[in-house]
Amino acid sequence: MQLLAGLNAAQRAAVTSPASVLQVLAPPGSGKTKTLTSRVAYLLSHHGHNPQNVICCTFTIKAAREMRERLRGLVGDQLESKLVLGTIHSICRRYLVAYGHLIRIPKGFGIADTSDSNSIIKRICKRMNLSIEPKVARARISSHKAKGKALEDLPKSPPKQLKDQEFVTVFHEYEAALATSKLLDYDDLLLRCVDLLRAYPACVSNVEALLIDEFQDTNIVQFELMKLLASRNRKITVVGDPDQSIYGFRAAEIENLNRMKAFYPETVVINLEENYRSTSAVLKLAQDVIEQDESRPQKRMKATHCHGTRPVLRRLPNPNEEALWIASEIKRTMGMTGGLLLQSDFAILLRSAYLSLLIERALTTAGIPYRMVGGQRFFDRVEIRVIIDYLRTISHPDNNQAFLAIINTPARKIGETSIAEMVKLSEENKISLWTVAQQVLVGELKPAKKLSKPAEQELGRLLNLIKTGRQKMDTASPPATVPSKLIDFIVKSLDYESFLQKKYKDDHEDRVENVKELVTHASEVLLQPAAEEPLASIEGVEQQVSNGGREVLAQFLANIVLSTDVENEEGNDKPRVTISTIHSAKGLEWPVVFIPAIYEGSIPHSRAENTDEERRLLYVAMTRAQALLTMTFPVLQSRDQGESILTQFLPSELHHGTCRAGPLFDDRVINDIASILKRSVPSQEDLAKSVQTLDGEDSREDDVWPCDGSRRPTPMLAADSHALPEFGRPLGEVLAAQKQQYRPYSTMAAPNRVVGSSSHEVATTISRTGSFSTSNMSLGFTTAGYQLKNVSERAPASSEPPPPLKKPKLTKSASAQGNIAGFFSKPATQAPRPSLEATPAPAVREIYHQRQQDHELKQAKQTWQSPESYSFGSGIPQELSSHKLNAGNGIRYRPPAPLRDASASSSSSTKRYAGLYSSSPPRADDEERSPHIRLTGDENQGVARTQDSKLSLPSPQGGLKAVPRLDSGATKPAMTMHKTSMASVSAGFSFSSVVGSNPGVGRKTLGVRRTMNGWNDRRHK
Repeated sequence: MQLLAGLNAAQRAAVTSPASVLQVLAPPGSGKTKTLTSRVAYLLSHHGHNPQNVICCTFTIKAAREMRERLRGLVGDQLESKLVLGTIHSICRRYLVAYGHLIRIPKGFGIADTSDSNSIIKRICKRMNLSIEPKVARARISSHKAKGKALEDLPKSPPKQLKDQEFVTVFHEYEAALATSKLLDYDDLLLRCVDLLRAYPACVSNVEALLIDEFQDTNIVQFELMKLLASRNRKITVVGDPDQSIYGFRAAEIENLNRMKAFYPETVVINLEENYRSTSAVLKLAQDVIEQDESRPQKRMKATHCHGTRPVLRRLPNPNEEALWIASEIKRTMGMTGGLLLQSDFAILLRSAYLSLLIERALTTAGIPYRMVGGQRFFDRVEIRVIIDYLRTISHPDNNQAFLAIINTPARKIGETSIAEMVKLSEENKISLWTVAQQVLVGELKPAKKLSKPAEQELGRLLNLIKTGRQKMDTASPPATVPSKLIDFIVKSLDYESFLQKKYKDDHEDRVENVKELVTHASEVLLQPAAEEPLASIEGVEQQVSNGGREVLAQFLANIVLSTDVENEEGNDKPRVTISTIHSAKGLEWPVVFIPAIYEGSIPHSRAENTDEERRLLYVAMTRAQALLTMTFPVLQSRDQGESILTQFLPSELHHGTCRAGPLFDDRVINDIASILKRSVPSQEDLAKSVQTLDGEDSREDDVWPCDGSRRPTPMLAADSHALPEFGRPLGEVLAAQKQQYRPYSTMAAPNRVVGSSSHEVATTISRTGSFSTSNMSLGFTTAGYQLKNVSERAPASSEPPPPLKKPKLTKSASAQGNIAGFFSKPATQAPRPSLEATPAPAVREIYHQRQQDHELKQAKQTWQSPESYSFGSGIPQELSSHKLNAGNGIRYRPPAPLRDASASSSSSTKRYAGLYSSSPPRADDEERSPHIRLTGDENQGVARTQDSKLSLPSPQGGLKAVPRLDSGATKPAMTMHKTSMASVSAGFSFSSVVGSNPGVGRKTLGVRRTMNGWNDRRHK
């Protein structure tokens, strides 16, 4: 059969299954929509079901339209139009319109959208002076109804807590307000349909087959509806994926899949396994994440694409630089792929919407256009909403929310006080505002403050406009033209274009165009669902027949209220990066996906009650990616919240499936992307032109930010270009170098970099050979090749190779170097500081030590002078004399304090410069070890250095006192962690042996008597 063509074995088994109750478990990208539509077509063509007796429920209106289009191609227009197909809410509405009178639902009822519900509850709280938050009350009411409980199911005894008492009050008043306006909210559509089918099951006695999409997102009420709709023939097909159940906050029940198998023991389960969306590398990592939930059904996905590039797990210093890196990586990816990828191929998926602020700012700064998914709907625009409210009032005058929205729009000289009096009369007399307005005009009701004559005249014109509109609605021919004709009538009666021009002077033309677009929608797109065939007639059950024009308008408005589609922004033809929450991205896909902020507290969210659902949320986000997936993790959180902890869903054992940096876009990677997306491979000329679009500050290889999450290194300025020739550079070159981004990994190891697919991995050590030059080096660092060249030039002529570089030895501190902070434990929430030896990029560190060591040895051979008396000559530019090193960047060492000569004159008028180092001198070998320097005594006293291993210190009587060199282990460089230990005491070192008996230079006690017994001993005294 033609409808089975193109299906794989599992899909074909699901479509042709003879099972009466069938569960199809469809993971992401497995073709579930194709399978479901083929199943419907197979039931119609092979089993001969009447399309009016087949119900197909989808999760969104968009999905319903997609299914109709596919079915139209499979079974033709005539059969497709007779299907009962739509969202569960729209199908329930159709049954309530036809049979609602049987349970006393008023004819022509309206639907209260979220805005209506919030307005009603807000007005109740204000009128009754309640402290409960309106949004909280609305959420509790919706949750209560989603569990199948009505107002009558509340406990009879009054609650004890005030918040619960107020909730009961709001619930009662809210239901009364809906009844007065003859409205049903979203949850009522489902609840009242359940009531209808329980009381009159014959209404669905004709149903031969029921099919439900996204079954994992159904709640308890929807599960009950499934049982009632299929109560006669018990023929059900559901499609879902328990791994994608992420709507628990909407009372969705993942357990419905198990409840279904328990209620229908004959249930057959078929797994779709082949994935047509993502690469094998992406699927492997996503599978490893979701399989941490041992309670899930054991099922796996099989990739139909190549292995592809491994996902990237990128560490960044903080959220701000995380956002900057994402923007930079988007530009790099586009620039290195030769036009293969557009900006619309990129998506940034967020756990929480508030995370978008920094990302939006970074994209804007980088000049990258973007769009927000889940933004404003077209029908929520102010100028459109006014027209919709007029249509709602014409269709259903008792709708108080719609009437309140138009009563003074445009302005009719009806003040807020007069409107408040009318609302009060409506609530006191339990009648609609429409009825109040009519009775006020004829004098049957009298507000406390009488309306002014102009206000009465304007109110009368408004009522006449509504009545005329209702007449046009009833007499329009054909009925399908009612929405467009009424919009035209409203626009002309209000002189709406002039109103928009006066109120919105800057953009009134665009708003007028939006109104014209609404007319187009009314006459074309949104009328298609209104052409649905009526429900099949059931013998013995009377259907309620509505006027043609009224029903067309009611369906038109219902589709608007139930629509979740976001508007198409102006200029949407221009490619834009998508920013979306993960929930809004469900069911969508992009070639390149970024998932930022994957740390504890973000995902899983700090307020999440269900960790498994948070894991499924990350799984859904990961499986949106077709070719490239990148997850980012800021080491430090925003708002001074301390260090971040990587999400528990990516434990260390899964990191082998990730890369620490973005991919290198060689031919293999580009060919893989083109193959996955079924696009042409860009030519070498296109690639060359594309790379040229990257400016000097753009990265080519993701080498700007270190992979360990540390900050981007900034160029260090030399204090003396003569003393440090490798570090120094004229000011002009320094300023020019600062204009370029520093790339620390461009000539160093970038671990876990991937070239092509996983089977061809290369960990590069030098990525740009033959390009070493001091003219393109950033200050403060050099390459391994350049350093070896310098070392060989400085080494004496000998046949013996130079000795290997040695790291400075880390020795224990003497007791005199103790730190009071060592007595206190670190807070439990603070992550331990990584050891210096564990810091990445050892090559740079060793090179730096060697160069610093060479410089210190050179200085030790010279006669020491006071910094004030030492002249650097012209070696340091005048512009750099006030430069201060930034201790927050670069290598983290504590510089030694400058030494001051007592004989130097502090009032010298000659400008002097002090040579400062960014780290303490490293320890050399014993035969070449630099003298140790320690400052003692008053800070104004001088300290001189001898050329041997002794240190000259000021004696109490003046002059200098020679002190023997301290033993090994008595001192240690400033870079180490200074702690006082019992081992240092047992070594026999005495601080007084160095400073003498002068009490003025002893160690400060910070108000605590010195003892080495520690805090535990003190507590026993």
